[in-house]
Amino acid sequence: MQIDPDVLDVLRAATVDGPALRLNGQLERNLYERVNLALHTVGGVWHRYKKAHIFTIDAADAIAGLLATGEVITDVDRGFYPTPEPTVERILDLAELETGCEVLEPSAGRGAIAEAVAARGAIVDCVELDTARAEHIRAGGYARQVTNADFFSVPVQRRYQRVIMNPPFAGRQDIRHVERALRFIQPGGLLVAIMYGSLTYRGDHRTNDFLAQIWEARGTLWELPADAFPAVGVATVIAVIPVRDVAPPRGMRQITLRPEDFTAQSRAVQQDLFLTDEPTAHGTAPLDGLGYGAPHDGRDHSSRKIDPNTQE
Repeated sequence: MQIDPDVLDVLRAATVDGPALRLNGQLERNLYERVNLALHTVGGVWHRYKKAHIFTIDAADAIAGLLATGEVITDVDRGFYPTPEPTVERILDLAELETGCEVLEPSAGRGAIAEAVAARGAIVDCVELDTARAEHIRAGGYARQVTNADFFSVPVQRRYQRVIMNPPFAGRQDIRHVERALRFIQPGGLLVAIMYGSLTYRGDHRTNDFLAQIWEARGTLWELPADAFPAVGVATVIAVIPVRDVAPPRGMRQITLRPEDFTAQSRAVQQDLFLTDEPTAHGTAPLDGLGYGAPHDGRDHSSRKIDPNTQE
């Protein structure tokens, strides 16, 4: 969205002091609202007592892009949809968090989910591509670690009991992000992700394969209300995917069985002992072990009576 020339003039005349930006002179209401909107899109928040817009990074760096391009790039333009509080509560209820549980949130935005996770007693690490949003999370102090990077460039560490996420939706990115996030979860852990609602009716191979993964993991899909993201108006679902594969025991090497290992027709010992047509080398008569036939001792036991006192 193009910035009006009069708004750019106000921004160029502003005074910058570290994270604080102060507007010079009195502005008429309509002009001030447009200036405030431009500053808000790059992380500026009006502070009443300091009488300045405060950023989590140096204010000059924050507005440099606005002045250089003359454009405002909104969160929606970037594919960023902040998670409303009611939706945050829904996904945390499904995540079954426990105190001390280690949680990863990729694409953490401004920390709406991460802050709520920490409030429930869990330990949360965040990954966020946008520098200003990553700094906003750091300033909040609720995340143990904040990595300012593309999630796909972060080395996989299978250390978390939970991954809770609201990934980008455009271009099937939600599936790509969830599939990668599953690699960060320990066996017995759980992934809870907000995903694009079209996941339930798309018919392409990528979507079908992903739905098959959910089914095989005994995962579930939950339909969110139509107003879950009121500012955007897109249909959404919550995917809950358990990670059930077994962790390898320490000091042991797994033996990989091959198809050729199952081609030989083995002869069980029982075949010789019980299911033979002729007496065996062990002295067993045909079908003796199953209670058929006569004991192979050369004597006729067909009408013999046993004295219960002597067992003879």
